[in-house]
Amino acid sequence: MKMKTSIIMKTLMLTLISLTVLFTSSCKDDETKPTTPPESTIDVAEQNIGLYSKITATWCGPCGSWGWDLNKDIIDELGDKAISASIYGSASSKMTNATAQKLATDFGVKGWPTFSFNGSNRTEYGENGGIYTGQTKNNVIDAVSEFTNSPVEMGVGGNVSWDGNTMTLNWAVKTFKDQTGTFKVAAYILEDGVMEIQAGKTGSVAHKHVLRDKITSNIYGIDLSGNHSADSYSELNAQTYDIDPSWNMDNIEIIAIIWKDNGNGGYDFVNAARLN
Repeated sequence: MKMKTSIIMKTLMLTLISLTVLFTSSCKDDETKPTTPPESTIDVAEQNIGLYSKITATWCGPCGSWGWDLNKDIIDELGDKAISASIYGSASSKMTNATAQKLATDFGVKGWPTFSFNGSNRTEYGENGGIYTGQTKNNVIDAVSEFTNSPVEMGVGGNVSWDGNTMTLNWAVKTFKDQTGTFKVAAYILEDGVMEIQAGKTGSVAHKHVLRDKITSNIYGIDLSGNHSADSYSELNAQTYDIDPSWNMDNIEIIAIIWKDNGNGGYDFVNAARLN
């Protein structure tokens, strides 16, 4: 009986020791788990991405001749350093829309074509109204280089998902340096390679990065309220948009732009991002 009791006691002791080790191990594992979720679920890159725009019209002969070639040269040299958009800002042009007309005016259109970067006209004009193509290209390239290498003030990022022709955009804004002022953020939709006529060309040709529409209800987007101190991060309300079925889904581009109220009834460009 003594031997049997001893065996039972040893078995109970081993069981208690095992349970103690298991409980202690479980407590340690819980302590290593994060108690709060990560700061962000949408990545916002700390980089400056500018917006290069050709403000154009399908009825414009120069837009389809030297302006067409100049636009291609600029886009080829920029690569991924800036977003490219063709803004058909004339009310009588094919592929025009209210967003294009408003941005063309705000970007300082002075004729067809006009070449803009970050909402400012960079076209080099001669004394008699002509355009110096080489200097215009240099103006754009130099402005892109300066902006790309400037400190990043604010950034925007997002993820795009599709359900048939319906797009859903989940997005966020991050502030990298303390900011003051009133800001908005807007999303826009572009389509690359749109086949359409163009004065100065024969038949239908592929138009690059055509601004199709705004995604946010307001052209300049939604208000960015709250704290704009360094490292502040805000996830925004999701945006949805139904794509026109005549557009080529494979060539759709979604972009976002942060704007700052300039106090004169307009908005200044802050930063942009490709969202798909």
